[in-house]
Amino acid sequence: MQLRFYKSPFLFLTPLFILGVLIGELVSFSLSGFFVAFVLLTLVIGFFLKEKVVSLIVFGMTITLLGSTLIQFDRHTDSEISLGTNSRVAVVEEVDSGDKVWKKHILRVESERHPEDDTWGPIDQEVVVYCQHRLRKGDVVLFRSELENITNSGNPGEFDAKGYWNAQNISKMGFMGLEDFTIIDYKEPAWWTTVFDDTRNYLSELISNSLPEKEASLARALILGDKSKLSGETRESFGNAGAMHVLAISGLHVGIIMYLLFFLLKRAHRWISRRVAIIVTLSFLWVFAGVTGWSPSVLRATLMFSLLLIGQQWSRSGNPLNTLFFSGFILLLIDPLLLFNIGFQLSYAAMLGIFMFFDRIQELVKVRNYLLKKAWEGTALGIAAQMFTIPIVLYHFHQFPNYFWLTNLGIMCLAGIILASGLVFFATHFIPYVNVFLAMLLGWALFALIYFVSWVDSLPYGVARGFVLSSYEVILFVAVMVLLLTFYRRKTLRYASIGLLVLMVGSWQWDRFSAKEESEVVVFNSNAPVIVCKHGGEIRGFYIGRKDKADRLVNAYSKVMPGDYTLDSLSMGVTTVQLGGDQMRIEKTERGIHLKYKRKSWFVRMGYRLPEKSSDVIIDMPYLEGRPDHYSLSRGAFRVEF
Repeated sequence: MQLRFYKSPFLFLTPLFILGVLIGELVSFSLSGFFVAFVLLTLVIGFFLKEKVVSLIVFGMTITLLGSTLIQFDRHTDSEISLGTNSRVAVVEEVDSGDKVWKKHILRVESERHPEDDTWGPIDQEVVVYCQHRLRKGDVVLFRSELENITNSGNPGEFDAKGYWNAQNISKMGFMGLEDFTIIDYKEPAWWTTVFDDTRNYLSELISNSLPEKEASLARALILGDKSKLSGETRESFGNAGAMHVLAISGLHVGIIMYLLFFLLKRAHRWISRRVAIIVTLSFLWVFAGVTGWSPSVLRATLMFSLLLIGQQWSRSGNPLNTLFFSGFILLLIDPLLLFNIGFQLSYAAMLGIFMFFDRIQELVKVRNYLLKKAWEGTALGIAAQMFTIPIVLYHFHQFPNYFWLTNLGIMCLAGIILASGLVFFATHFIPYVNVFLAMLLGWALFALIYFVSWVDSLPYGVARGFVLSSYEVILFVAVMVLLLTFYRRKTLRYASIGLLVLMVGSWQWDRFSAKEESEVVVFNSNAPVIVCKHGGEIRGFYIGRKDKADRLVNAYSKVMPGDYTLDSLSMGVTTVQLGGDQMRIEKTERGIHLKYKRKSWFVRMGYRLPEKSSDVIIDMPYLEGRPDHYSLSRGAFRVEF
């Protein structure tokens, strides 16, 4: 135990630090009281155990305490920002580069007015504000708008917006019209931030001027890490095909860039020493990380590859798994909230699966043909990367891409061409004819990737939907996988772990098929009525208003309640839907929508007038002032099972 610790310490320290972060996030406690309990527990352990064992246990407990302390400090604020309409002063920290009417901004509020005594108090909190005018990073604004807590809508299958923003320590949001703010000052960002932002914007402009819009939006995502202009259709297609990871700059991209640099520098070995080559490579990787926006996945990959390169330079044959855990420890030490970032979770889970499973999977099939061997290695790599990401993907997205292995083969062939041609295009964009050729090559590769992913997405049975996992199931699955690998040679533990994994996956499938057979009616929490009638694997959706918004709601619903859905506009009069042997009657009137199934009836109230007919339940739209005897959709979607 001690020998393993000293050889690969971060295999032990990083999980303990993560445990501390989880304890600090889930349990609110006094740091002084926790310290007293820690000292008492240390004394008790020291009384019963040997000195060396005590030192390791105390050190481990200290790391756990450090994780809890740092997350508590990150979450702590001396003064909470108020809700409602108030005057505040804030600095613009991030600006969304998308083309939407309401642009997303992240503001750090520095002070706000106290209406009761007309004084101003200090605040240090970030908020999300949507504004019709695009502000500059560094603008200091005096704004007056209503802030509210970020909450989920309570619709089945919806994106967890509250959890997403909570992972960034942001809990409030608002909207800011053109008349609601005044720019009063400008704080110059750090020079390196300005350089990286200007470089990213310049390269983004080059892409826009050289490629069609669809290929350009994909190129910005793959090369610059900017996904703001990707269409919903592209995101959906890549998600269904299991290619979403290629849209986030990660180890795949950093690894390809490092390989390309080494390939070029190796040709100049007479003039460039190995040490200089490593310094050049490291410098380029960190510049690339800055230009792409310091995302958690690119930070992980860049830090890990940097550590591996430095270790090779000093001829240290370190454990790559320990290096992976060390990079995670450093990033979490800087920002413990990264632990709750989806990209961070998927990035490290994929690398953990590759390190622990790739060799085992690759050895299952012996291939002599060179091309087939490379194809099998790519397939094995994709399968290994999925081993730990599966529960995380199912937890967050409720679906699994069945043809991920096929998608990975195509990505491995095209991603290198796209990155290489893109980077060389940036370097030679001022050279006539060369820039045109490289832009054409980049465009062809992007078109091929879009076509390939769309083809995979169109294959039958491409996506398995209906997985609803709890966070405890995810943790248990990962823990059992680690247990299986750690004690694989012990027959009893091996079979027990495999049996437990089979039971878990079997229970997920049982829940999925049970959800598919359910029948229910759902009225969504939406400003325009959206209603779903589900019977078995058939989902009929009806909407009033914009079809694209209704489609997003019903599509998300079908991820947790699987089935094939259709979507129709609801017109005045009566519409009937067959649910098994009976019919659901839907009648749209001027006052709202009447729903009747067998002897039960419901009324969706769209205005202030009450229904013409009596109903078992009156459902108020979320914008109406709720009545105690009605169900308000502001509480979440209304669901009735049959």
